[in-house]
Amino acid sequence: MGKNIYKFIFYLMFFTSFESKEQVMFIDDYGDGQFADWGNTMQWNINNQLPIAGNSSLRHVAGKDIDFAFTPIAQFGDIVFNELMTDPTPVVKLPNAEYIEVKNISQFPVNLKNWLLEANGKQKILSDKTIAPGEFLLLCGTDNSTILKSYGNCLEVQGLLLANDGVNLKLYSAAKEIIDSFNYKPAMHRKGFSGGGYSLERIDPLRKCGPDSNWETSTSDNGGTPGTENSVFRDNQDTLFPTINSIIVANPGLLEVCVSEMPDKESVTANLFSYLPSLPTPDSILFDYNNLKYSIYFPRGAINDGIIYDLTVNGLADECGNKSPAEHHEFWYYLPKPGDLLINEVLFNPFPAGVDFVEICNYSGKKIKLDEVCIGSRDNNQIIKSIFPLSVKSEIMLDREYAAFTSDSATLLINYYSACPSCIFEMEKFPAYNMDEGWVVLLNKEMEIIDEFHYLESMHHSMISDVKGISLERSSFSKSSDDPLNWHSASETVGFATPGYQNSSAEIISETTKIVTFEPKIFSPNDDGFNDRFLIKLNPGESGAIVNIRIYNENGLEIKRLANNLMIGAQDVVEWDGTTENHRKAGLGIYIVQVELFGLQSGKKQFKSVCVLTDRLE
Repeated sequence: MGKNIYKFIFYLMFFTSFESKEQVMFIDDYGDGQFADWGNTMQWNINNQLPIAGNSSLRHVAGKDIDFAFTPIAQFGDIVFNELMTDPTPVVKLPNAEYIEVKNISQFPVNLKNWLLEANGKQKILSDKTIAPGEFLLLCGTDNSTILKSYGNCLEVQGLLLANDGVNLKLYSAAKEIIDSFNYKPAMHRKGFSGGGYSLERIDPLRKCGPDSNWETSTSDNGGTPGTENSVFRDNQDTLFPTINSIIVANPGLLEVCVSEMPDKESVTANLFSYLPSLPTPDSILFDYNNLKYSIYFPRGAINDGIIYDLTVNGLADECGNKSPAEHHEFWYYLPKPGDLLINEVLFNPFPAGVDFVEICNYSGKKIKLDEVCIGSRDNNQIIKSIFPLSVKSEIMLDREYAAFTSDSATLLINYYSACPSCIFEMEKFPAYNMDEGWVVLLNKEMEIIDEFHYLESMHHSMISDVKGISLERSSFSKSSDDPLNWHSASETVGFATPGYQNSSAEIISETTKIVTFEPKIFSPNDDGFNDRFLIKLNPGESGAIVNIRIYNENGLEIKRLANNLMIGAQDVVEWDGTTENHRKAGLGIYIVQVELFGLQSGKKQFKSVCVLTDRLE
C-alpha cells in the first residue's frame, strides 16, 4: 500500500482502575502525509487525541503513552490469486491434490479470518490465518492440507472443489470487499497441457489488469510451484491496446462486436460505434463479460440485406488504460439463397484411411460468411440429418471462390494435390456419407436449402472398375445439380480429385474447335527453358474421355506409350519429354504421334501428327 494518508479505525483494549474493561476507538485522518510503517509498534498519547472532558473512564488514561501495532484494512489487489491446480491428474510429480495459491503482495500482514472464497458461485468462509508480506498460502480442500503442507503454508477449506472445465474465483475480505478475482478456462493453458497434471501460474502478480494474458501453464518439471515463486514469474505489464476480434451480424437488428480483452468501465458503458451508411440509434448496447462481446440492438430490420457497412470503433480502452486508435471494419448481412452456393465436387468413397470431402463454389456475386451456412445429408426417409455449420469462425468466401470441407484436412492433402491448400477447411463435425448412394445438402441458417446433390456410385465413368478414391466433379454451373449428366469422374491426370480448385471436368468455353492440338512442331528437351516438351493439348468437349497416345519413330516402330487408357478432363494436356519406354533418351529425328480418343458421347476419334526432336539431350 505504501505510506499514504489513511482514514482508519482501530480498537485499543486496556484496563482502568475500575473492574470493567473499557474500549477506546480512535478515528483520525492525518493531514501531513506522514504515516508509520505498517505492522510496526506505534506510541500514542491519549491526552492529545481524544476529547476526554466529562468522560470519567477516559480520564484514567489521560496523558498515558500506549503502544499498539497498526494494520490497515486490506484493499483490492493486496492478496492475489497466484497459481491454480484444478486437475492434478495425470500426476506429474506433485501430489494428487487440487490447490489455489494466493500471495500477499502488500507491505503488511493480512489475516484471512472470516474472508470469503467463492468458486463458481459457492462461497466458503476462511478461518484464522495470517499471511506475511510476500508470503504464499495454499488453499486446499478437505484433508488435502496434510499432503500439501510440505510445500508451504496451507489453509484447509472444507468442501472446496475446483471444476476441471473452468472455475470463476473471487476473494472477499471480511468486510465483503472484493480483493481479487480470476476466471479460469482450460483454454488458457498451452496447447496440449489442458488435460491435467500442470498448474496455471500468474506471470506478474503486480499486474491488476488484463488477466487473460497474465497467466501461463507452469514450466516446472514438477507440474507446478506451490508455495514458491512461479516458474513463469516475470515483469508483464500490459502495453498493448485492445483490438476487434470479430464482427457478427446475428440478424438484421443485432450486431455483435467481440474484443480481444476486457475493456475499461468507460468503454463498456460508452457508445464507441458509428456506421456508414448510417444506421438508426441503437435501442440498447449490452456487454457480455464472459465472452468479451458487445451486443448492439437496432430497431428490427435496420441492417439492410446485402449492403456493406463501415463500422468505426473509436475510444476503446482496456483495464490497463491502453487506448486503441480508431478502427474501421466492414460488416454486412446476407442470407444465402438457393443457387448462391453450388455443390461442385464430392468424394464419398475415399481411399482406405482416407476421408470424404465436399467442395462448393460461391456463385452469388457476394461475400458469404461460412459460419452462416450448414451442410447435411438425408436418411432413407428423406429427412435431413447430420446438419453442421461449415465453420465456427467468421470466415469469408468471396465470389467465384472454391472451398472444400472435410473432417481431416491433413489426411486429404496427403492423398490429393490442391492448388489452394488454404481453401480446404477442417470441420469439427462432418456428415457421414454412404459409399454407394447419398445426399449432400447445403442450407442457410434458417434451414432453407441452398443446393442439393443426390449422388450414386453408378454416376462414375463406366470404364472405371474401382471408384475408390475418385471424386465426382460438376461440369457446368449453368446446369442443375440434380442432372446426372452434369457429373463426371475426376481425371486421372489430376490425381482423381481437385479439392479447393477448379474441376478437371469443368466446362470451359474455348475459342478453338480443335479437339487435339500438337505443339511445338520442333522441340529440344535439353532443359534450357525453350521448347523443352512436346505438348498434346486435348479438348474432347466432354469429361471422362479415355485417351491412348503412342509415339513411333520414322521407321514405324513404337518407342513410347505416352498414355494408355488415360481418363482425362474436358480440357487436358499430356507432355512428351523425349524419352523412350525404357526411360532412355530418344535420338534426334522425326517422330509420329498418334492419339485415340474414346468419348461416351462422341465415340472414337483418331488424330496423328509429326514432330521433330532436335538438339542432343545433355
